[in-house]
Amino acid sequence: MPRAVDYRPAGHYDGSAGASERLGCAMEDDDPRCLRPGEARTLLAGLPWRRAVVLSGQEGRLARSAVVPGYRPRVWPDRVARALREARPGLACLLVQARRELVLAEVRSRQLAQALAFRADLALIACGGPDVRARRFDADAVETELSRILASLKEAECRHTVVVSPFDWSASGQLTPAQRDRVRSRQRLLVERLTIVTLRHGALHIDLMGQPDTDPGTLWSPQPGRLNSRGHALAAALVVRTLAARLAP
Repeated sequence: MPRAVDYRPAGHYDGSAGASERLGCAMEDDDPRCLRPGEARTLLAGLPWRRAVVLSGQEGRLARSAVVPGYRPRVWPDRVARALREARPGLACLLVQARRELVLAEVRSRQLAQALAFRADLALIACGGPDVRARRFDADAVETELSRILASLKEAECRHTVVVSPFDWSASGQLTPAQRDRVRSRQRLLVERLTIVTLRHGALHIDLMGQPDTDPGTLWSPQPGRLNSRGHALAAALVVRTLAARLAP
């Protein structure tokens, strides 16, 4: 079963600065591509939501090898849940975390019932990464499963639904030329299908693959296809800033 957790107050992760200085900053709070202290509270002020749920096929915990010193060891869905609660302390926020990677069909079968029961007016869905990394990528199945998820959330009167697709793994430097071409083709097809489905259902699609200036070589952990803590920090910042630009009053 997936693990559901509520927000808890954030601590500060103080690691050695050496590795993060090679990225051009002393630590996360000094990285302009990451959320600055208090930024989420300012950006999302006046947000219309009272209950938020985050669904994710990613593993809920970072491996030790994925932690860049100076960057908090948290996955981006957890970071976004915390940012929402920071902006509105009374907001009820449910983060449904996976114990292992889940393709979108598994997210629907294992997490959707919890999300519907929570009666959220904001739903965020992290999807696509595990599907792209699977032995066989079925774009039709991804489109069908996402359509079923979005239709169910709309029927449950969820006010806003946001779908987040992953950074460009093909630019990570972890792949051979043949693998890189295959992954890039899969991700482009994923983005195309997600864009179609979200438009059809009136949802918002945040495509991390299309975001500029993300320093793709610095985002990935030693485990192929998984973000390091800096990658998760950048993803969270892009999601929060897009929510503010597109949905918040």
